[in-house]
Amino acid sequence: MTLFSRSLPALLLCLACARGRPPVPILNYHSVGPGGDEFTVAPGDFERQLDFLVSAGLRTVSLDDLVQRRDVSRAVVLTFDDGTEDALTRVLPALRQRGMRATFFVITGLVGKPGYLSWDGVRALAAAGMEIGSHSVDHAHLADESDERVREELTASKRELESQLHAPVEVLAYPYNSVRKRIERAAAEAGYRAAVAGAVHGGKGLLNLYRVTIRRSTGLDEFRRLALGG
Repeated sequence: MTLFSRSLPALLLCLACARGRPPVPILNYHSVGPGGDEFTVAPGDFERQLDFLVSAGLRTVSLDDLVQRRDVSRAVVLTFDDGTEDALTRVLPALRQRGMRATFFVITGLVGKPGYLSWDGVRALAAAGMEIGSHSVDHAHLADESDERVREELTASKRELESQLHAPVEVLAYPYNSVRKRIERAAAEAGYRAAVAGAVHGGKGLLNLYRVTIRRSTGLDEFRRLALGG
């Protein structure tokens, strides 16, 4: 491990502090399962993380709560990217058991593909009181795309979600947690009211909300610190 790689997390934290943070910690998951890559959290670890939130007296709130400026004291936002099928089979039961809410960001171009939710599954999450947002059509790295492609990725996914859910969809997760000012402007023009980014590009603005990713390697002590806004 190089000196640069050891110092990178601290550098990213300093950059995020310089830009500011949202008023509530936003945690980013991808999937929950017994196997998989670094972005797949083991079920037992996930359960222990949720149990910590309960024991710490932390409420789960939505991104819409931030938009509407509702009380978010002693709260955390849980977000899940991609729309994998474990959102319905593993994540939702664990949340409901504890009376929790979360935001699920769906890649609309992958709905119905093996390993991903069907539209019935997406609707089931919404019917259970979960917040549904866009994660674009194809999970393209938007910073590398033309303005026209960016607009299509953001507007087409929003339009499809609203058509399937028969409800407004106003929250967005930028693919790869990456955003630029022109992409923020495109998100606003598409009708999104809140959007989340990562440690490199995130801040406290509603269209670039900083969030931190929970990985398979995230220990419970680190999780505690992140959930408490550390």
